[in-house]
Amino acid sequence: MIDLPIKTKRLVIRRFVTKDMPAYLELMLDPESTKYLAFDHEQKTRKGATELFNFVLSSYESDQVIHAYAIALANTDEYVGSCGFSPYQGSIVECYYTRNPQHQRQGYGFEAITALLKSLKASPSVTEIRAYSNQDNIASINLAKKLGMDYLGNSVHLQSGLEGVFYRIKC
Repeated sequence: MIDLPIKTKRLVIRRFVTKDMPAYLELMLDPESTKYLAFDHEQKTRKGATELFNFVLSSYESDQVIHAYAIALANTDEYVGSCGFSPYQGSIVECYYTRNPQHQRQGYGFEAITALLKSLKASPSVTEIRAYSNQDNIASINLAKKLGMDYLGNSVHLQSGLEGVFYRIKC
């Protein structure tokens, strides 16, 4: 659906690799970093997060790819967060991103998601891209607005059943 890696001025969006696991676990084990993420309690434990990481890695070689990708610094390949997308409904996909705490408020989220959206918009099988957010996640809501996404209102997410706010951009 998209070609990887996706390169920007400062970042590379690429498949996860084994060396990303320590920084990934740092994020997943930090309650403040995961408070708005739709992971269950087990996935926020060392065992659960490790299993999830390995499941994503193994999916890359399957016909059921999980489109979860690392965001890394272009000049050092240091893991700074993740982004990705998943099918939502028909030709609609949902995008997401996270950043490790020490890499927040540096514009990496905007830069990475702008590049991801550009790649998704170029895919003929995608007609709409959505972003879901907890209504208290002001940073995520502000990013959706900055990306030019349209506010769809409060809604219940079809897969997770969580209530939140939805934004979208048409392709």
